[in-house]
Amino acid sequence: MIPYLAQPRVHVLGLTFYAFGFLAAVAFLTGWWMIVSRAQRLGLDRAKAGRLTFHMLWWGYWGSHVLYLLLFQSAELVRQPWRLLNPFGIYSFGGLACGLLAVVWFARRYQFTRRQLWRYLDVVGFAFPFSWTIARTGCALAHDHIGVASTSWIAVRFPAGPRLDLGLIEALCCAGLAVCYLVLDRWPWPAPFFFALTLLANGLFRLWLNTLHTAPVPSDDLFGWASAIAGCAMLLLTWRHRARATDSPKSPPGPFAG
Repeated sequence: MIPYLAQPRVHVLGLTFYAFGFLAAVAFLTGWWMIVSRAQRLGLDRAKAGRLTFHMLWWGYWGSHVLYLLLFQSAELVRQPWRLLNPFGIYSFGGLACGLLAVVWFARRYQFTRRQLWRYLDVVGFAFPFSWTIARTGCALAHDHIGVASTSWIAVRFPAGPRLDLGLIEALCCAGLAVCYLVLDRWPWPAPFFFALTLLANGLFRLWLNTLHTAPVPSDDLFGWASAIAGCAMLLLTWRHRARATDSPKSPPGPFAG
């Protein structure tokens, strides 16, 4: 089993800084850097990619906070509506949903074509597992997603007994997905391949992860199925785009060719 380690913290000028907050900031910056850099490498507008990332992260974060309060602390929110101003407490599916809505709004504002929207979304989808690995590592260090009791090799020896740390499991799975993306990136894939694969993988994974909760969350199943179905639909769209491209004699060979 994995030994239990208390979350690292640093005290500076009377303030306490936790590893979770530091890694969350690193995850945001990593996602920003990867999206902007990859967009530029693929011939997209670097400035627009930067603004798109800002809106996506900003509204995604606050969307995750609002949905967390509505789903899990609705009674407290009614009594104390100022809880909305307290940025602590997030629900990842809320961040994903609101982040995507921000992308759609941004695309309409700058009059993106459908093809342009797919390409920017694909850049976002590629960067997601890298930044999410860092963010979930912070969750693993904070131990804020404790699962069912277990004696498996990946269980953590918590003071109250061995249990699964769901943040750790998700960080490891996201790291594996990031490695797969690095391998897949060696070939040309039509947009929105990486975005669709991210939706599918995230949805299926969260459906499985919900079975490891001490009390499964119904909304996780709802959003998990929605993400998986949307990912499948977009993968079919990607396949159709690739099939049309291979009809042209000038199209380069790729993984879908043949």
